[in-house]
Amino acid sequence: MQEKKKKGKNSKYSQGITLVALVITIIVLIILAGISINLVLGENGLFNRAKQAAEEYKQAAINEQAMLNSVDEEIVNAVGENPTTNSQKTIEEAKTEEKYFDEETTLKDSNGNKVVVPKDFKIAEDSGNNVTDGIVIEDSDIQNGVGEGRGNQYVWIPVSNIDNKGSNPIIKSNGEEIEITLGRYTFEENGKEQLVQNAEDYTEETLISSHYQELEKFREGKESSKTDGENRTAKDLAGFIKSVKENGGYYIARYEASYGKDGKPNSKISTSYSDSSAPTQEGTLWNFITQIDAAKACDNMYDTVSSDLINSYAWDTAIVYIQKFSEDRDYSRQDGISINANLANTGANKDEVCKIHDMASNCFEWTTEYSAGTYGSSAIPCVIRGGYWYDGEGNTSFRYDFSATSEDMYYTFRPTLYISNPEIF
Repeated sequence: MQEKKKKGKNSKYSQGITLVALVITIIVLIILAGISINLVLGENGLFNRAKQAAEEYKQAAINEQAMLNSVDEEIVNAVGENPTTNSQKTIEEAKTEEKYFDEETTLKDSNGNKVVVPKDFKIAEDSGNNVTDGIVIEDSDIQNGVGEGRGNQYVWIPVSNIDNKGSNPIIKSNGEEIEITLGRYTFEENGKEQLVQNAEDYTEETLISSHYQELEKFREGKESSKTDGENRTAKDLAGFIKSVKENGGYYIARYEASYGKDGKPNSKISTSYSDSSAPTQEGTLWNFITQIDAAKACDNMYDTVSSDLINSYAWDTAIVYIQKFSEDRDYSRQDGISINANLANTGANKDEVCKIHDMASNCFEWTTEYSAGTYGSSAIPCVIRGGYWYDGEGNTSFRYDFSATSEDMYYTFRPTLYISNPEIF
C-alpha cells in the first residue's frame, strides 16, 4: 500500500512540472516572437533595412547610368557626332543659318549621306542640298588672317569604300545606292572606269600607261631640265587616304586657282586672266606656274584642315563621282569647252558638273602624280591632267608629262582639302 501511494505522488509531481514548463515555454516563445517581429518589422527592422537597401541600390544604378550617359555624351561630342546635334542637322538647315562652324561638324544631306564640314567653313549659298547636286563649302579666311571674307569654295567628293572590307553606299536622289572607291583609274571611250589601284594599296606605286605613278613618300621636288629633275609629290599620301577613310570623303577646289597676294590660291571665279605673263593682281587666273611652285602654294592654307596640290587618287575619284552622280556619264572623255575658243576666267565656261568647274576645260592642271618618262636627255616627271580651251586637246582624264621647269599660259592647278589637323603632318 505504501509503495502505491508513493507512486501516485510522483505522478502528480511530474504533471505539475510539465504544466509550468509549458507556461514558461509559451512565455519565452511570445517574448522571442516579439523580438523577432520587432527585428523584422520595426523601424530599424530587417524588412525596412532591406527596403532601404533596395532603394539605395536602385538610386546608385540610376546615378551610375547618368554618369555613363554623361561620359558617353562627352566622348561623342568630342568626335563631332552627337546624335542630338551635329549629325541631325541637314545641309539645307546649315545653309539657311549662313554661319561658319566653330568646330568640325558632321551633317547629313537630304538623302541621309554624311558630309563633314571643317571648322571655319560654312555651307555655300548656292550649294546643293545633297551630293547628287554637289555640296559646296566656303571659307571665311586664309591662314594668318590674310584675305578675310575671300569666300573660297570647295566641293565634297563622297567615298564609300577604300579597302573593300566593308562599304557605306552613297544614296542618290532617286534612292539608288552607289559605291565609290578611292583609287586611281583609267577610263574607256564610253566613260566606263577601270580601277587600276585601290588607295589601300598606295605603297605599291602602281604604274598607269607604263610610267605614271603616285609616289608614296614625300619629296620637295627639284627643278632641272636634266634627267635629275623631280616633281613635288603628295605632302602626306597616307594621311590623305586615312582621312578619306575615316570621314567618307574629301574636298577639291570648285575652280581652277586664281592668284592670291598672300601666295595662296583662291578658289572662286577669277576677275581677269593673262596670256603673256604670270599674274600679280589678286583674283587673276593663276597660270605660268611650275608644278613645284603650284604644290608649294597649296601647302598650309588653313589652320584647321590640311591642304595639298591635288593627287591622282583625288582627281580620278572625282571623275568617278561626277559620272555616277550627274547625267554626264562620259565626262572622263569630255574635251575642252570654251565660250570663245580661248583662255577665259575660271568658271566662265559652260563646264560645270556637280558644282565643279573646268576639269575638262580652260587650262591643264598640275597634280602630284609622277612620270618616269624622259624626253631625250631631259626628265619629264611632272604630270598634268584635264583638258584646255582648245577643243580636242586633252580631256578630263587626260595625262601628260612635262619637266619640272615647265610653266606656260596653259598650266594652272587646284588644291584638295582633307579633314585632319595639319599639325600632325
